[in-house]
Amino acid sequence: MINAIRAIRTHIRDSRAQKSEHGMILVAVIIVSTALMLAGLALAAGVANQFSLASDNLYNTNADMVAEAGIEESVEQLNQSDSFTGFSSPQVLFNNASQGKGQYTTTITNTGDANAKSIVSVGSVYRLSDLTTPASTRIVKVTVVGTTSEGYSVQSGPGGLILGGSATITNSQVYVNGTITLTGSAKIGTVSQPLTVDVANDACPSGSSPGPTYPQVCTDGSQPISMAWSTNIYGTVCATGQTSTGPNTNSPNIQGGDGGSGLEAGCTAPEVTMPSYDRAGQIAAVTTTKSSTDSSVDCTQWVSPNGFARTWPANLEITGNVDLGNSCNVTITGNVYITGNLTIDGAAKITVADSVGTTRPVIIVDGTITVGGSASLIANSSGTGIEFISFQSTASCNPNCTSLSGNDLKTSQVTQTVSIGGAAKMAGMIFDAYWGEITVTGSGNVGSAIGQTVNMDGAGTITFGTSLSSGNRTWTITSYQLEHSSG
Repeated sequence: MINAIRAIRTHIRDSRAQKSEHGMILVAVIIVSTALMLAGLALAAGVANQFSLASDNLYNTNADMVAEAGIEESVEQLNQSDSFTGFSSPQVLFNNASQGKGQYTTTITNTGDANAKSIVSVGSVYRLSDLTTPASTRIVKVTVVGTTSEGYSVQSGPGGLILGGSATITNSQVYVNGTITLTGSAKIGTVSQPLTVDVANDACPSGSSPGPTYPQVCTDGSQPISMAWSTNIYGTVCATGQTSTGPNTNSPNIQGGDGGSGLEAGCTAPEVTMPSYDRAGQIAAVTTTKSSTDSSVDCTQWVSPNGFARTWPANLEITGNVDLGNSCNVTITGNVYITGNLTIDGAAKITVADSVGTTRPVIIVDGTITVGGSASLIANSSGTGIEFISFQSTASCNPNCTSLSGNDLKTSQVTQTVSIGGAAKMAGMIFDAYWGEITVTGSGNVGSAIGQTVNMDGAGTITFGTSLSSGNRTWTITSYQLEHSSG
């Protein structure tokens, strides 16, 4: 009997222990489940927050893009008409499910300087679910300066003008002492903006060794303008000895466009003297001489407290090769003479000081001139740019030649001494291959291209000089400011 009672008590005690263990397990399960649920909720909230931030960043980035697009479009319109005052009504840049709706308005005002204007662009991006309140707004303000260049925008010596690929010249007067060759889909002018084109055919005798009488006007009946089927010249064309309007018999390759007269029969283009420059006089006026590795002129090395910024004094001579690359930021205050080569590339910037006023500084180079990358050349507030001249030649008098003709000129005129590539943002800047060939392979704005030969083989559209439909200036950005943002 006693053993039975003990067995019952043991069973009850074991049963209670098991129930206690089961209760503890249940409590543990509840605690763990709650913790996991809270962690999941926190994770979900974090993901949602990150998604919201990413979404906001996307709208902000797109609003920046919209505002900058407004600036770019306004500059383009200003270059069509000086009186353009901006886009007062919203201009839609995009409208789709992934980006929402992006639009901009712009305002252009005078700054008090007749040669400068201010452009303010307001870019807004809306969610498609709410087209009333912008998800993000950005306001960008820039200052633009009007630049000009003297003389012809495109002028070549007997080596002529060569255009290939998709090369297109717009908004300029073209003067060629020699001949013009167009291949690929190259064009001069457009239907709506015809140009004045003069071709003197001063390119004889032919051959690699033409002798001392070179150059002279060709009288052998050759056509000074050679064109491929898909090329065009739109404008008023005076070409000595030219009788053909091109190989396209269905539609003339040379035609007037809107306002031009096309090929003028029997017209004789006058020979025009190439621009001259007193190199010896500029060298004689030098007051400061520095090596290209001197830290006061070499902007590729960081120097405290100016970093990569340098100011070059007027009447400066730099000996050796000069490389303005990387983050170089040079301000020039007058003429510069370089005894070696000049290379401008990377994100380098050269600015003309306001103290120069309207007197164009000249950089003369005994070697070659190469411009590429995303380099920018900026005129001062008076719209004054820089003239770059390479005096390199193949003649024995190099670099001190004062005149070339005959075989010396024939050989030198096909030697590349000036090369412009990349996206050329150099409105109002003049580039002159004094005895050689200038090659332009990029696209953008260049004040003037001058050389014994001008070669734009494979280039994009180049806007030259001052003959814009707006009448007298090319407008370019000189300062940028993100003025305000919201959203």
